[in-house]
Amino acid sequence: MTTIPYILVLLAYGIVSFVHLLPGVAPRAVEERARLLVMVGATVHLFELGGLLMFGAVAPGYPEALSAASFGIAVAWLVVARDRLSSIGVFLTPLSAVMLGFALIAPRHQVAAMDADPVAPSLAAPIHLGLMVAGLAGFAVSFAVGVAYLVVRDRLKRRKLSGLPRLPALETLDRIQFRAMLFGFVFLTLGIVTGGAWAAWSLDGGSWVADPKVWFTAVIWLWYGVALQVRLVAGWRGRWGALFSIVGFTGMVFSLVALDSLVSGFHAYGP
Repeated sequence: MTTIPYILVLLAYGIVSFVHLLPGVAPRAVEERARLLVMVGATVHLFELGGLLMFGAVAPGYPEALSAASFGIAVAWLVVARDRLSSIGVFLTPLSAVMLGFALIAPRHQVAAMDADPVAPSLAAPIHLGLMVAGLAGFAVSFAVGVAYLVVRDRLKRRKLSGLPRLPALETLDRIQFRAMLFGFVFLTLGIVTGGAWAAWSLDGGSWVADPKVWFTAVIWLWYGVALQVRLVAGWRGRWGALFSIVGFTGMVFSLVALDSLVSGFHAYGP
């Protein structure tokens, strides 16, 4: 993971994070080209990560999982950080940069599932990981828009509009947050289904069923499913949808960054 292309990608994400966190400090030319920087960085990121996984240069492990999550969040930024949603990037690019930076220094641990299925690095794992990353990207957008919704709602209630970022109306934010959550839920479901099919095919005795990561992911899936259901059936919108998104995405990040290192199982990282 300590390659020059990844360092260049990290530099691109870091510069755009700086632009968001300290607006007006960076040269105007850099601010105007922030989108181009992330686009170029994400393209290089995709080729580097995809090449490693698709051509079997390395078996998927902890650094690759973090790198894939970083890429997904960067793509999420590209989708939403434009026009009146540009300020939402303050929640996404720093997280993407931090994840990639940690991936570059994280210890090289392989996922335990790779020991059970040597074919996985070239076939099953990239498909499963790609679907999960797409789901994570959707939830990242839902999280960022949810935070923005709560901030704008609070400022409006207190009538403190000075310095408020130029954002769409609350109703528009709520609609974007819902659609992003639905997108993430669909791809998380597909990721769970493909991962379960791969595990059932490659493992004897169904030992993966007792994996803590499987159960934790099922809880997250159920959490988002309930959030979508209560919105469609009970009409819980706005603040409730934002809170569901924030809590759910926090659980996703914990599952990715910490859970596999704390428990043993099918998804755990070995020596």
